[in-house]
Amino acid sequence: MEKERAYGTGMWAWLLQRITGFLLVIYLFMHVAWVHGINTPFNFLFVPTATAFFILLLLAVPHALNGFRVFTLDFGIKERAQKILFWVLMLIGVLVIILSYRSRFGG
Repeated sequence: MEKERAYGTGMWAWLLQRITGFLLVIYLFMHVAWVHGINTPFNFLFVPTATAFFILLLLAVPHALNGFRVFTLDFGIKERAQKILFWVLMLIGVLVIILSYRSRFGG
């Protein structure tokens, strides 16, 4: 019997959590290398510019909000509520990213 694959909201939430977590770990190691004076090809990411701030916003906000959604799963919310919560939190995340970027850089 072939295993059925689920390509719903839960799969996208899982994938988003794994990708943002992996990229945050890579960013962390590059940041530690930069702080200790090791030259990397990615040093432009650590100059206090809009680029570094925007990259961190794009990674940290969805990762944190999706982590909150995973935390709520421990309380046994229903599947429909999980889907709604995911999309509401992602909308909040997009708004936080846009408002943070605009307030910091006036763009």
